Amino acid sequence: MVRKLIAKAGTAQLIQVEITTEWASITVVKDNQPETWAWRDNTIKQVDSDVAYVEQRIFSIDDFNISDVGGLFRAASGISGSQSSQELQIVDSSSGEVFMSVSTNPESRTVFFYPNGALLPTLDFSTEGGIRDGLADVIGPRSMALSIGVQSSLGAWLDLPGSTSTTIRRLRTATVPVTINERAQRPELVPFSVARVRPEAIWQVLAHARQRGAFDGGTRWQVVVEDRARTGVPRMYFTIGNSSLVTDLNGQEITP
Repeated sequence: MVRKLIAKAGTAQLIQVEITTEWASITVVKDNQPETWAWRDNTIKQVDSDVAYVEQRIFSIDDFNISDVGGLFRAASGISGSQSSQELQIVDSSSGEVFMSVSTNPESRTVFFYPNGALLPTLDFSTEGGIRDGLADVIGPRSMALSIGVQSSLGAWLDLPGSTSTTIRRLRTATVPVTINERAQRPELVPFSVARVRPEAIWQVLAHARQRGAFDGGTRWQVVVEDRARTGVPRMYFTIGNSSLVTDLNGQEITP
């Protein structure tokens, strides 16, 4: 049905696909404008839509495994706990990467899938593996950053310069793929190489704090890696509960 809709639209330049058990729709880009086609009530027709084209990533349906939508719905139901009016959507997640997701109505947890149909893993930022995978997702192919951080109650993030007056944040939470937010903040920090940030060094500091009894599983913590002193050498700034400490990139504490 998706291929029939593409044929009717006259282009395979997709920016959105939606599938339920009862209907399907696609939004394509033609002459730099969005156009939506749907199969509803046993009819293929062009329909009105509020989808706008704001230079989100264009994709091909050939890159996505939708051979078993029922299987995706069952997997999502097992995680979200709901199978009420499930809807599969393929769309740019705002980071320039296109994911599949299944949502429900009434709304429950949205479950994300990679293009091959594999589940996006849920990250546990109270583990070394969760920290490592979260940082890998926000860093991606980038070589430089203004600031990198992990927050136990939020996730992993990376700040990049947007323009002379804006900063871009890439955020990976426990259950949602990387999203991008651009805020009006002048990028004043000195960029540094992301290769210098080692997840195992972050975990080492947290593990030592846990051994000292500084915090337990319910204590909130965060680490921010940046060159605040503009020395060319970034530091790791930890806040663990009500305590703060600064370390070098190997996790060794630096005293004032």
